[in-house]
Amino acid sequence: MSGKPPEQPLPQPAPPPRPAPPADDGAEPLDARVRRTRDRLREAVLRLASARPVEEIAVADLVREARVNRTTFYKHAASPAAVLEQVLYEELDRLRADWIADVLAGGLPVPVVWERASNALLDHLERHDALYTTGLAGHRSAALHQLLVDHFTVSVATLLERDPAAVPGRDGPLAWRVEASSRFLAHGEVGIVEAWLSLPAPRERHLFVSAATALLPSWLVSRPR
Repeated sequence: MSGKPPEQPLPQPAPPPRPAPPADDGAEPLDARVRRTRDRLREAVLRLASARPVEEIAVADLVREARVNRTTFYKHAASPAAVLEQVLYEELDRLRADWIADVLAGGLPVPVVWERASNALLDHLERHDALYTTGLAGHRSAALHQLLVDHFTVSVATLLERDPAAVPGRDGPLAWRVEASSRFLAHGEVGIVEAWLSLPAPRERHLFVSAATALLPSWLVSRPR
């Protein structure tokens, strides 16, 4: 018997890595699914809130209309009113940005700036006419009313904080006077919206614009540009 050790087998090369599955294997990317679910929820809440106040829309109603489950819904919002806020704020935020840009440009009188802003707001109201009529005519939806008040308050406060000299009054801290002035104007603007929506359709746009500009406080109109 020979003392030579047995030959060891040569190492075999590792198998090549398996290729990743193709991107179009039927699995939708996560971000696309999220966007699709968000869009379904938003479209559904607009349909439902055009038929009854958002306070009367249950989560079960919304998920059924949007064809999503409750778990998925709560990943996007806490309530149907929160979904509606997301939808409307996207549009209202753009209106705010345009309005503030007009004011800061300084080339137009205050009434003209508010007239332009009023027409832009009317475009938004008419685009969602059924929703706003259902919710605000007759004060049926406190949530929708407060949504507009809050947004308008922030809009005016944003403007006044840029120009503290425009804030009326001398009593109390500036922050309090900004808040008081902003809420005063915001509640007035929403009041005009609700009064206009209470008119029978078709409503005349010039009535809204006329009221929104004629009712501006003198301290704001007379502010030098």
